[in-house]
Amino acid sequence: MVLVGDQGDFCAKGSFSAMNATVRYRDFFHGMYTWISGLSDAENHGTLDEVHRFWAPDARIVTCGQVKASGIEELRKHFGIYPRQYEEVEIREPFHTYLESGDEVVIEYDILIRGRRHEGAADEGGAERQEFRVMAIFSVADGKISEMRQVTGVKAGDA
Repeated sequence: MVLVGDQGDFCAKGSFSAMNATVRYRDFFHGMYTWISGLSDAENHGTLDEVHRFWAPDARIVTCGQVKASGIEELRKHFGIYPRQYEEVEIREPFHTYLESGDEVVIEYDILIRGRRHEGAADEGGAERQEFRVMAIFSVADGKISEMRQVTGVKAGDA
């Protein structure tokens, strides 16, 4: 089990029976979140095909207890809205928390989103930028995400 704090340092919070200094999936999740951030680039639409690189064929995304996508086609639809709906998506690194235990990974991070302005929108300035704190628990099988369970909330400062 590995717990990594907001500066990437290993830090024990509480007592763990087995502490292992290996972080097997850290680069994988960095790549996946970089890919997600890049999807908001409308010219980068072809990168949706990379969903297979990170997600298992039967993978699920569960947000606040509701299944948002199940299977590759639903994942493609889920991520396919990014170029149309978002002008900017930034997943902040370093993560606040990164924890691995076997094939389970917990990541706490901030995500910043700016929606695309649509013709006729009342807002004359730029689209509003929103910031959320996310706590996600991933199950990894055969080197791909089989499930992501997450809860989100409007960021109200660091606790």
